[in-house]
Amino acid sequence: MQRDPTYIPYASITAPEPGSGGFDWTDYYKPVLRQLGNPFVDSKTAPIRVRAMREAMEEALIHRKPLAIIVDEAHHLAKVRSGRRLQDHLDHLKHFENLTGVSHILVGTYDMRPFRKVNAQLACRSVDVHFPRYDLMKEEDCQLFRSVLWALQRQMPMEEEPLLTQRHWEFWYARSIGCIGLLKMHLNQALNLALTEGARTVTETHLRKTAPSDVRVKLALRTALESEAEFVEAEDADEQLLILLGRSTPQTSSSLRDMPGRDGQAQVKSKKRRPGKRVEGRDPTGQESNEGCSPDQTSEEQAAG
Repeated sequence: MQRDPTYIPYASITAPEPGSGGFDWTDYYKPVLRQLGNPFVDSKTAPIRVRAMREAMEEALIHRKPLAIIVDEAHHLAKVRSGRRLQDHLDHLKHFENLTGVSHILVGTYDMRPFRKVNAQLACRSVDVHFPRYDLMKEEDCQLFRSVLWALQRQMPMEEEPLLTQRHWEFWYARSIGCIGLLKMHLNQALNLALTEGARTVTETHLRKTAPSDVRVKLALRTALESEAEFVEAEDADEQLLILLGRSTPQTSSSLRDMPGRDGQAQVKSKKRRPGKRVEGRDPTGQESNEGCSPDQTSEEQAAG
């Protein structure tokens, strides 16, 4: 950045909430151009048309050379206009990357799951980074959750520090399903109620009054569980892929010999023989015939190998 004052390392925007017609790319170009220092993006005397705005964004990406464009609330891209598809939006982002070499980091909720399966090309060109909730079944996650809760309770501006971690951490976990975002919203509401009442600290009563209902929590948990399942691979995922590619099943692949039979498939030899006995039909290995040899000579030759 000292060598090249025109260089901007990245641009960070929030994808606009789409209106009734769906996501509008004009609302995407403008904040990116503002971040990249375009002086004409908000001109009222000569407003920039959509196509010119797209071309201006392409030029800005090439000129400023950012490493990436970070897009928060990117699940808004899934809300498309009538007659358009999600693939059109993602192909549009791919166009920018192909032309400028700048990647787009899309950050959002589990509503972005369809992005991973739009088509094979886009799926293979993207990378998933999953930020899961804290899992109650993992002791390490429980310790981390309690540590976060303890750090947050120490920041609450009360006369007495509430003992949330020591007394109520499981209640907090249950109502937030292990998501820190939900935890912070609940903490803010409980704190606001305590301050309004002039209480010395946040009590269990404040927690109960501001807690989200179990119906809402169950809905959030069901969505989380269904979404998390998509990010977990089966233990035999590699074997399943090999089978789809034409490999035989694991039970038979280890015992098959690649010997074509009448039907063109490999045949399995099940005939057993004693150790050291030669396979029928094999060619001689250089030993002379036993005809004309004395029994002693034969045994000596056999002993020699």
